Amino acid sequence: MGSFLTHLNHKEIMSRILKNASLISGLCLALPTSLFAAGMVPETTLLLIDEANHGGVMSVKNTDSIPTLLYTSINDIEGNNGVKLNVTQPVVRLEPGQEQQVRFILETAEPLTVEHYKRVIFEGIPPKSKDKNVKVGINLRQDLPVLIHPKNLPVVTDAWKLLTWSVAGKEVQVRNTSAYVVRFSTVVTLLPSRTTGLLNKTFILPGETMKVQTDVPVGSTDNAVTFSPASRYGIEVDDYTASLTR
Repeated sequence: MGSFLTHLNHKEIMSRILKNASLISGLCLALPTSLFAAGMVPETTLLLIDEANHGGVMSVKNTDSIPTLLYTSINDIEGNNGVKLNVTQPVVRLEPGQEQQVRFILETAEPLTVEHYKRVIFEGIPPKSKDKNVKVGINLRQDLPVLIHPKNLPVVTDAWKLLTWSVAGKEVQVRNTSAYVVRFSTVVTLLPSRTTGLLNKTFILPGETMKVQTDVPVGSTDNAVTFSPASRYGIEVDDYTASLTR
């Protein structure tokens, strides 16, 4: 393995790493949670909270053969920012095969004007056994995105087209001037040089600007960028090519 790497220069190694990262990221966006299912299985890969409904619900099923505690928690990616999501039953016991509707209540300090992003974690906690011959159970977690949509904001299913890609000095950056949360694969390709770049996360918030990391400076002829956006419910769609302004 070491002799193989010595025949690759830095650019080739970086390119291979990014290609592998793109494949993994694409699979995570495209495949439904049920394909990885074990323990507590949510009904969808996205929890959508509509401000107009003051909350939302998600059905979760215990696919294990034993009774298990379902523990639900919210991860505030942005912090509260006046937007809080509460779980009405954070802990509930589910029998084998039983399905539970988990309810979420939205609290806002004022009417929302942009979408907000959080994560919801469904964790199955198996019961402890007093039998020393029984192996200790493993807690399995499902970590899903939460999209909170303002009641007066029209639904847009291709918000990735609203992103602005530009060259700042010798770096490429993407800016989200829209009111929508946009999700995508972390790997992008600059055109026509086909230089591979990497974003540091799979989503961009309203008003946020992110840099594209590359192992070489952006080419003087590059005028476009191709990336893989995720649909509203996390399914990977066709690659999209946007203009790259200078």
